[in-house]
Amino acid sequence: MNGPARPGEYTLDGSFIRQSRQLLWHGVRQGPWYFGGSIVAASVFSIMTILFGTLLGDITDDVVVPGVAGDPLGGRWGEMTDDPMTAILYAGGAFAAIGIVIALAQAARQALTRAGVARMSGRHRHVLSDSLARLPMGWHRTQSSGRILSAMSSDADLTTGPLHPLAFTVGSVVMMVAAAVQMWRADPWLAVTGMAVIPAILAVNYFFQRIITPLWRRGQRLRAGVSTIAHESFDGGTVVKALGVEEREGRRFAQAARDLAEADVRVGRVRAWFEPLMDLMAPLGAVALMAVGSWRASTGYVSVGDVISAMYFVTLLAVPIRGIGWILGQMPQALVCFRRVGEIVEAAREIDEPGHIEIEGCGAGTVSFVGASIGADDGHDELTVLVEGASIELHAGTVTALVGPTGSGKSTIALAASRLTLPASGQVLLDGVPLSDVKNLESHVALVPQTAFVFAGTVRENVTLGDDYDDNAVWDALERASIHRVVRNLVEPGADPLSAVLDERGSNLSGGQRQRLALARALVRRPRVLILDDATSAVDPVVEREILTGLSASDDAPTVLLVAYRLASIMMADSVVHMDSGRVVDAGSHDELFSRDEGYRDIVLAYKRDAERAANEIGGAK
Repeated sequence: MNGPARPGEYTLDGSFIRQSRQLLWHGVRQGPWYFGGSIVAASVFSIMTILFGTLLGDITDDVVVPGVAGDPLGGRWGEMTDDPMTAILYAGGAFAAIGIVIALAQAARQALTRAGVARMSGRHRHVLSDSLARLPMGWHRTQSSGRILSAMSSDADLTTGPLHPLAFTVGSVVMMVAAAVQMWRADPWLAVTGMAVIPAILAVNYFFQRIITPLWRRGQRLRAGVSTIAHESFDGGTVVKALGVEEREGRRFAQAARDLAEADVRVGRVRAWFEPLMDLMAPLGAVALMAVGSWRASTGYVSVGDVISAMYFVTLLAVPIRGIGWILGQMPQALVCFRRVGEIVEAAREIDEPGHIEIEGCGAGTVSFVGASIGADDGHDELTVLVEGASIELHAGTVTALVGPTGSGKSTIALAASRLTLPASGQVLLDGVPLSDVKNLESHVALVPQTAFVFAGTVRENVTLGDDYDDNAVWDALERASIHRVVRNLVEPGADPLSAVLDERGSNLSGGQRQRLALARALVRRPRVLILDDATSAVDPVVEREILTGLSASDDAPTVLLVAYRLASIMMADSVVHMDSGRVVDAGSHDELFSRDEGYRDIVLAYKRDAERAANEIGGAK
């Protein structure tokens, strides 16, 4: 069950029947003992049910009819006793024993099926989470949150739909075969008439899956859209409330919900005629068998017991038909959801596998961009180049500031330096080794993104993220991130500050405190390369200077790549890279760029004016 998806595991091809077989085999392969055991139990149930029907016909011919006519009992019952009532008691005991076996088989089938389906749902979610974690940020930017939430919830569950009735349906097929054999032994005409419903079932299902598949596909897209709108409204609740657009959001959600409801109603209408048609098959077969059986009995080819057994078997076919109808009704929806899961899995498989080369893990690292062009999917499977031909050298132990206007490609460079997006051409190297080939890159490079995400949990859990760091290492990281005083004040005196519980998304921390906590999360790992993607924008400039000074002064100072929007941050950098419109305009020291690069000079002067204005406002407030 554990582990990433195998090559081709989520690939379907061929006709509807072939794809259905592939989907079912995929499920059975994940839990062979569960589904195999449930199929055996269902088969026992079916065989014992047919045995019950056969026994019923024998009793009719050998006990009931002779008993009514006053004739001697026949068959095995006549060999055991001459008394009809005694024979019926014997038969009742046999019926009871068969009933107990049937009940036990049914209980085993249901228990094993549910366990197997739960295992399969867990497998889908595990594979999805693994794939989503490996997909680059560029892919996630093109996907709606609703699409991902829908995959993790409804798609993962609905894909297992046909597995619920699988064992029941296989047992039903056994029942149908056994019933056909018994009827054929009695009279071929009875068998042909009773089993004529099977072609009718296949025809009804063919038209059903042709009609309902596109309806299911549209419904799943709309369901993802509803999830997206709900997620946006809740996540952007502050904006919605502050700007008074509650009614607008309500109308937007209501429209999406109405579209989904209409799509579900269309699906319901199709299912409304499909299921009754399937239920109608067995009664029609029973009527036909009644007519043929009466004719064959009147001519002496079959006995009354043979006709009663055949009637019982055809009545039983309502149960197998219901099982077949159930699995066939679930299959189009399951195939749609399976493909949606497969799209994510295959997207992750197309990404280069994390590297296999181990590099020396001590001391600051050197990062080199060599003619790297970096892009992202535009949402229509086309590559949009965000940074073109970047050549940047981050020397070991130095601080490099990326400077440029919004949209110039600074964050794209930061993501590429941490392998969260891959170059379309050129290379990004760590100590001369392509990042795509570096094994366990997270032990060398740490990224602190623009938005500091805080998990609901303790301070310790947020810093370590489940890794094995002792409390001394955690406190050291908190101090280097200048967040240790805040953490100590989260609890009453005497309590363990590292066990202080942070609310969901860190709502009991300020924006700057969340950023410093995220920085501590990176620092505790002692990275050789630290990437700060505007990661201190909400931090007080004085505190920011303390943090950057502390990073440079430490004995194991990492190589730092800093996306900078403050003059003070730029001034602390050893080198500066000026970017504009996805290109590296110039690189060098601050003084060099200020003297020769007019665009850089304009940016720095603008930052200087902003800093002076902020300082004057603070001075005036005092």
